[in-house]
Amino acid sequence: MSQEDRTTAVPPVPPTGERPDTGPPAGRVVAALSVAVLAYGLLQTLVAPALPTFQRHFRVSGDWAAWVFTLYLLSGAVLTPVLARFGDRRGKRRVLLASLAVFGAGTVLAAFAWSFPVLLLARAMQGAGAAALPLSFGLISALLPPRRAGHGLGIVSAMIGAGTGLGFVVGGLLVDHASWRWMFAVLAGVIATAFLLVARWIPDGTARRDEPQDTWGTVLLSLGLVALLLAITQGSHAGWLSAPVLGLFAAAAVFLAALAVAEKRTPHPLLEPRVFLDRPMLLTHCAAALFYAAALIFFLLVPTLAQLPAHGPEGAASGFGFTVTAAGLLMLPSALLQVLVAPLVAALERTFGHRAPLLGGLLLVCAGSLALARWHATPVQVLADSVLLGAGAALSFAALPSLVVRFAPGPAIATANGLNTVVRTVGGVIGTQVAIAILSAHSVAGSGLPSEGAFTVVFGLGAVFAAVGVAVVLLLPRTAARR
Repeated sequence: MSQEDRTTAVPPVPPTGERPDTGPPAGRVVAALSVAVLAYGLLQTLVAPALPTFQRHFRVSGDWAAWVFTLYLLSGAVLTPVLARFGDRRGKRRVLLASLAVFGAGTVLAAFAWSFPVLLLARAMQGAGAAALPLSFGLISALLPPRRAGHGLGIVSAMIGAGTGLGFVVGGLLVDHASWRWMFAVLAGVIATAFLLVARWIPDGTARRDEPQDTWGTVLLSLGLVALLLAITQGSHAGWLSAPVLGLFAAAAVFLAALAVAEKRTPHPLLEPRVFLDRPMLLTHCAAALFYAAALIFFLLVPTLAQLPAHGPEGAASGFGFTVTAAGLLMLPSALLQVLVAPLVAALERTFGHRAPLLGGLLLVCAGSLALARWHATPVQVLADSVLLGAGAALSFAALPSLVVRFAPGPAIATANGLNTVVRTVGGVIGTQVAIAILSAHSVAGSGLPSEGAFTVVFGLGAVFAAVGVAVVLLLPRTAARR
């Protein structure tokens, strides 16, 4: 056997100490983790069409109904980095199964919720599902050989955008034609399938490290994220310069600054400083936040525009008069496009370099947002613009975990992806809250409907977020060895 043959037959052992060349079939690994991430993607938008229904069914105010979404964001932001770190230390498969179990239990509880507090408790439990994303990326990097890991990351990443788009469709269909409880029943079935596939097809071979839990880091991170997200989500209601909101922003700054200091002094930190302070990682996190801010403006505003009356008061934006179901179907092509585009990321990396997929994705998101700002008068125009945005979102979704794997310390890949997931969430919340504030500030008097110019401004804002993201990606190192 030649030296070249021996090199091909026996790939280098990765930092985790595993042998991906003798591991499980790549197709089964990717399939099992794709279903787990699909469940997470569905959860992003599944309940959005049902918020008015929750308000009527449980007889609560609109502000309280919004907590169905807000509480999930808070829970997911806190649990994701903690569970990802547990995965790096105690075994990713074990923690992924535990996360899916809590996710599934919360979903079943939501389906049978007999009161509004029970529904809120269930939504908090569902936040554990967000950990499926970083744990899945960590498992792919650990179990698949390098030549297949990039393709696997692309396919699994595609499930985020596909699930987000399908969530509108499934949620709309069930709200319009069945009961909101069926939304959670369908999601519970997807979670149960993911749990069984992970238990059967993912080996329990990931490395474990016997390290103590960073209690202070967990507490400071949790308090900082909760304060930050509460400030962002409540700013448009209470006023951005109100004392409570400014107090929450100040508290978040204090807690997160204390976290940065504490993590540098802890032998076994929850977040290793390299995971968020090294320049390549910091730039990757910034690009993730900017991308998600732009993407969620698209996911929020297109269904909103589609459901507005076709002939509203003078000065108000003219929508399409769609039902919730039809508005969801308008998002379906962009969701399906992501499944087709995301697997191309690995080939683009090999041909044009590791920055190219995210750079191209953000450029497409920027172009699509500008197109929407200019042309959104008919469903055909919106569909055409969505093709650009869908392709850009697919490339960006798939490129981010690949960059994290490239730049993160080997033993902390799941942790780094967990932090990246949280940063994306924060960016998405900022984008959506700013969009809601602009629509509210530019509503037509007496109608409560946003003006035509408000949609132009907000879609343009999405283009600005994406353009700044392009500038951030250009600052990433041109060369970097995959870890």
